[in-house]
Amino acid sequence: MATIINIISGKGGTGKTLLTAVFAEMLGNAGAKVLVVDLDVFVRGLTALLYYQRNKSLKITDMDCSSVSEFFRQKGQIKNEKAFISKYSSFDVFPSVLSVVEKLNFRDVMPNSFCEAVNILYSILDTIPKDYEFIFLDSRAGYDELIAASHSVSNFSICIEEDDDISMITSKNLIAQLDSESFPEMESKQIFRIRNKTRQNVYSEDNQLSDLFFLGSIPFDTDVMNSFGTDYFWEDIGKSLYKEAAIEVWNNLAERMELSVKLMSRRISPLGSKKIDKRISMLSSKNRVLFSYGILMASVSLIFTIYSPFLWDSWYGTIFINPDFNPINMLTLLGAVLGILLILYSVIKNNDR
Repeated sequence: MATIINIISGKGGTGKTLLTAVFAEMLGNAGAKVLVVDLDVFVRGLTALLYYQRNKSLKITDMDCSSVSEFFRQKGQIKNEKAFISKYSSFDVFPSVLSVVEKLNFRDVMPNSFCEAVNILYSILDTIPKDYEFIFLDSRAGYDELIAASHSVSNFSICIEEDDDISMITSKNLIAQLDSESFPEMESKQIFRIRNKTRQNVYSEDNQLSDLFFLGSIPFDTDVMNSFGTDYFWEDIGKSLYKEAAIEVWNNLAERMELSVKLMSRRISPLGSKKIDKRISMLSSKNRVLFSYGILMASVSLIFTIYSPFLWDSWYGTIFINPDFNPINMLTLLGAVLGILLILYSVIKNNDR
C-alpha cells in the first residue's frame, strides 16, 4: 500500500511544489515508484512542469482520460474512470488539467463540503494503480474543506514554510486549524514542518529547534532558482545545496515514520567546506568559489602585509641595493586588491543574473 504524503503551506510562494517534485525525483532515482497528484487545480504549478517537459505543448494529452479537475467537476462520480497519469523524469504525474490554458469555474470545481471533498479524493485515489510506493498530494496554499480532506486521506502532512514572520504565522495557524478540526470523519494525523528557502543567518539555528515535528531547513540556493523551468534544471539540482538539505530532511522523516526508502548524498562541496557553502548560498556555485577565493586572497595578503617587515629584515634585506624597497609589501598589496575585486565581481555578477 502506498504512503500518501500531503504537502501543504499556510501561504503561497513557499516553494511547496518545487520541493514536492524534488522529493519525488530523488525517490524515483532511488528506485521507488512515485506519483505526484496536482490538487492545486488553479495555480497548477506541477502540471506546468509537465507542460515544459512536453516541449511546451498546450495540450498535455489527446487521450480519452480524466485529469484531476475532471474528478472535481463530476464530484467524484466520473463516468470515465481512467486517470491520465504521465511520466515526468523519474516519477509520474497526475496533472490537474489536460491543457495548461484550461479555464475553470471555481464554483464548478471546488467541493461544497468536507465530506464531498473526501469522497472526491477517494475516487481519485481509487483510480490510481496500486503499485506506487509513495503518492504525494500537492495541495494548494491556505485552508479550506479540500485541505482538510487531503490531510484526512493522507498518512501524514508536511507544511512548507519560509523563514519570514508572515510565513511562520500562517503556517502555525494552518497547523492549529487542522489539529482542531472536529469533522467526525477526520482522524488525527501528524503534521510535520519544513522551513524552505532559508537565508544564511538562520540555517544553523533552525536545526536547534526542539519541535518534535520539525524536519529541518532547506537553504535558499541561487542555482536552483535560476535554472527552474529550464532544460538543465535537474542537472543543477543534483549539484546543489538544496538537494543535499532535502536529502537530510527526507531521511529525518523516513526515520520518524519508519519509511522504507532512505537517500544518499554524493555531493562534493566546490569549496571543500559544506558550512562555508551554506553561508554563501545566496550566490551561484561559480560565484561562491570566486567569493571564497577573494576572501582567502585578501586575508592571506593582509597577514603578509602585517608580517612582511619582519620577513624583509630577516631574509631579504641584503638582496636589493635600495634597502627601502620592499617587494613583499607590493605583492601583498596587489593580492589584497585582487581579492577585493574578486569579492565585488562575484557579488555584482550574481546580482546581474
